[in-house]
Amino acid sequence: MFARSLAAPLKRAVLGVLAAGTLALPALAQELRFVHAYPVASQHHRNVEWFTQQVTERTKGEVKFRVFPSAQIMPINQELPGILSGQVAMTYSVAPVVSSVEPLWGVFDLPFAFDVKLNDMGHAARFFASEKGGGVLAAAMEKRGFKLITIAPTDYPSSIYLTRQAAPKTLEDVKGLKIRITGGRIAQLTGEALGYSPVAIAGAELVPALSQGVVNGGILPPIYTLDNKLPLKGLMVGPHAWPATTPIIMSLQVFNSLSPANQKIMLEVGAELRDRALKIVEENATKALEDLKAGGAEVSYFSAEETARWRDLTKPVWEAFVKDNGADAQAMLDELARLRDGK
Repeated sequence: MFARSLAAPLKRAVLGVLAAGTLALPALAQELRFVHAYPVASQHHRNVEWFTQQVTERTKGEVKFRVFPSAQIMPINQELPGILSGQVAMTYSVAPVVSSVEPLWGVFDLPFAFDVKLNDMGHAARFFASEKGGGVLAAAMEKRGFKLITIAPTDYPSSIYLTRQAAPKTLEDVKGLKIRITGGRIAQLTGEALGYSPVAIAGAELVPALSQGVVNGGILPPIYTLDNKLPLKGLMVGPHAWPATTPIIMSLQVFNSLSPANQKIMLEVGAELRDRALKIVEENATKALEDLKAGGAEVSYFSAEETARWRDLTKPVWEAFVKDNGADAQAMLDELARLRDGK
């Protein structure tokens, strides 16, 4: 009887305090399962560590993460399906894997789409942040149930790296050679347009393929080439293609379950990571090439004339990309051109 007599006044008192705003209930923390396929010693993992630490600190612990590196839970090609099935919340993926779900990510395979230099990744940064660039990719991913948090590369774009000592300098030095690609229609069409034979080879099989002469070289980036001690001695460096571009992607449903304030923090940290990652690429790619030269590699760089020549020869590849993917693809190509011209 006594307990019942106190219940109503106590309830009214608590409600009154809440209404007055003098009693704040603690927010429930969300722990997100974040998976990626890269080893803990990689720049990929360091980027993930920085991102998750920053988000956790800025949300005051309301958003936490459990990070599973090195494909501990699933291989990289199962991460996006794992997000949709609710097994995991987010991943640090790579463009060829994402393009299997959303073909617009094939933009990173297009030859000389990005006018980036070893010491200046500005063209990429502007495209990633643009509504008609990265925004097109983000909108396309939302239609498929994903939220694009950021695009944060860990290497400079790939170009022509050969097993022979002499660095190629013109298209004639590459014609007729067997060149490894990661796969995909765009990379295949590019090789055909330029006159080399594109051969799709998985990363795990690359070293024996190069050592045994199955291919004469590959479309590869500098940091990856150095870190994996690939037997490549003739390098022609330039932004030929960028298949190793790495985005952070999460479940749209999980993202929408966050508070508006925490959603904002997540995207702000993502934008900071984008700029931070590109700066690290500038520093590390330059050093990687210096180390490759110190190890005996001969390095040349695409001239403005050769870049224009290769881009002109591969126009049919760009046209095929638009034909396959429609107005969104054309919008991205128009944006790449606008940003390249400095408009």
